[in-house]
Amino acid sequence: MDKTRQQLAHWCAQVVSDENNATAWFNLGWWSTRAGLFIQAVNAYERALECGIRDPEEAMSNLASVYSDRLANPGAAVQWLDKALQKNPDYYQAVFNRAHIAEQTGDRDTARKLFVRAAALSPDDPYALARLVEADPALTLDSEVAQKLAKLAGEHPDALIALYHLQERKGHFAQAWDSLVQANEIDRIKQPAWPRFQWHSQILKQLQTNPIPVATSLSEENTPVFILGMFRTGSTLLEQILAAHPRFSPLGESEFWPREVYSLGGGMIKPGRRPNPAQQAESKARWREHLRERRASDGVRATDKRPDNLFHIATILDVLPEAKILVTERDWRDTLISVYGTRLHPQHGYATEPAAIADHISLCQKITDFWVEALPGKIRKVSYEALVEDPESTLQELFSWLGERWDPACLEFYTLNNSVRTASVWQVREPLGTDRKGRWRLYEEPLRKLFDAALDEPLAPKLST
Repeated sequence: MDKTRQQLAHWCAQVVSDENNATAWFNLGWWSTRAGLFIQAVNAYERALECGIRDPEEAMSNLASVYSDRLANPGAAVQWLDKALQKNPDYYQAVFNRAHIAEQTGDRDTARKLFVRAAALSPDDPYALARLVEADPALTLDSEVAQKLAKLAGEHPDALIALYHLQERKGHFAQAWDSLVQANEIDRIKQPAWPRFQWHSQILKQLQTNPIPVATSLSEENTPVFILGMFRTGSTLLEQILAAHPRFSPLGESEFWPREVYSLGGGMIKPGRRPNPAQQAESKARWREHLRERRASDGVRATDKRPDNLFHIATILDVLPEAKILVTERDWRDTLISVYGTRLHPQHGYATEPAAIADHISLCQKITDFWVEALPGKIRKVSYEALVEDPESTLQELFSWLGERWDPACLEFYTLNNSVRTASVWQVREPLGTDRKGRWRLYEEPLRKLFDAALDEPLAPKLST
């Protein structure tokens, strides 16, 4: 029994033995969230509040996080955060989380105001200031915010990444690159990069030797669509475009399939055991419950945008053979710069070293090519460059492949106020444009030193041995 299940069992027993134990209810809420039991977590936190939990603003803030990040209900999250701030107006986590929700829903004015407030409450932590830089495109290197970030940059990667953005805005690309290198070196010391090709051979061997899923073409109207691929290749943009169509409902970066894969012995890029028929049925039932919890409407098609699900296509199609899968791709050099300039979770063990990023992009390309060749009717590539250069014809072909009618409203995706919970949160609030295409050329000099002639190749190079 793993730690999460042990703790769940323990705190369930505690609330059964004393149903007025506020601390036990709080802990049950926390561990239920870890286990993916989000409705149970909500009920437990509410019971903790009813039982008079000390410092109730913490439980309220945790409730808001469950609603916002797990149940796609930012409205309920805002209500709980407002209650937390009524209890304690200076509670940093509630102020920051309220700014975070404003960011997710595209409310720049509120996000800016509250990130300023959060930064004042925690002046030695640059995270709120870093988020402020992204929320406020008018900030410059001459601002007080930049001066504060410069003082914190020695030990804090977030401060360095924020300075990189400000330096790039000013056109100081050599300084911006130096800030990126420093930030990633700090992260690499704390979380060393994966040994290159740690899983590559195993993953590619499994693709070649395991049976292809029986991916049916059922006539169900509401078949789900999975959007996956390498990170920073336009997957959030594509999901937002689909979200502007009345037939699609976005789930965002759902944690459902990572949990399923983990239960089968896998990990982020490590495929798990293929589920047997009984496990497939159980997983499908949990998927339907997940859609219900996330309030995916009847009569629409859910989109699950989780890039690393690229490594788990077989599992998904074993459980949902009717699903369709879109794999986003982008110029590997632009992808590399975007990944290197984004503080991904430490589980992305390739993201702090340019050569390792190129290796990972190369692996993703191989996996994509395998599946598109194996199941062309189920799996389709979507080019970021084609999307921004010729959006209407690209999308018309895509919707035809998905079996849906084209809707011009999809080109106005940036007007949506739905919740977006990825690093592209502000980019998808702007109309389509080609300004980010070829961005790698801003850093061609240091990239040329790293990749030499390989920088001119259309596919990401394999630099590891």
